[in-house]
Amino acid sequence: MKAKIDGLIKKFKIELASKDGKEGLAVFGKPSAAEVAEIKALKGEIMAELERRKAEREAQIEVARAEAEARLEQKKQEYLATADLRRCLVYRQDEFCNVTWSIATLSYNAEQDRYFSAQYGLSNYIKLEHVTAMIEEISQRKDSKFYGLECVAWEITDEEEKALLAEQVTAKEKAEKEAAEAAEKKAAEEAAQKAAAEQKRQAKFDEARKTGRPVLLQRWSEPCNDPREECSMDIVRQYAMPDGSVKTERNHTW
Repeated sequence: MKAKIDGLIKKFKIELASKDGKEGLAVFGKPSAAEVAEIKALKGEIMAELERRKAEREAQIEVARAEAEARLEQKKQEYLATADLRRCLVYRQDEFCNVTWSIATLSYNAEQDRYFSAQYGLSNYIKLEHVTAMIEEISQRKDSKFYGLECVAWEITDEEEKALLAEQVTAKEKAEKEAAEAAEKKAAEEAAQKAAAEQKRQAKFDEARKTGRPVLLQRWSEPCNDPREECSMDIVRQYAMPDGSVKTERNHTW
């Protein structure tokens, strides 16, 4: 019986399928009426065989995955046992002269006397957003080593890392305070400028009312608004009128 079921599965590439939430079979090829009847008669047995194969494949995949993870873990442990891993303050300047600071675990190569990226996700990278006094102090040390093509790194202790991170908190608070103060100062300056401009504008309306003559508010140039005119630039003037209205005049240039 198994040979017959295996033969039908192979011949018509039968697969498990579902439709409207019901499990069934997908049959490819063109079975004869007799073969269709045979497949229907053996549907339960065929589905059981396909389920068995599916479970077998999933088990094989799980074994392969577990073996791959075990090999990776073994390599990681071998790397940890042999690599010279060091916690470092890292300076990087890219081709556009953008500078970034960070803390990362790097692998030191004694033969080349330089650092390389730690493998197996062991870098534990932390970006430092603010340049602090301690960063500047460490960067003056003479024990720096090259890392990659555009980085320099200094080995740091656990205490130095904690101090660097503590400084980042203080520096962030200071930067946020300064930004808030700058924004407040800018808003005050803009409000004062707006009030002065409004006062100046009102003075021109007052002058127009007293003198009975238009007073120039502003003058500017802009592209000509009339395609029929042979000009590329218009001179626009706005006047404060004695009745409190605004009059706009436009002059074409040739």
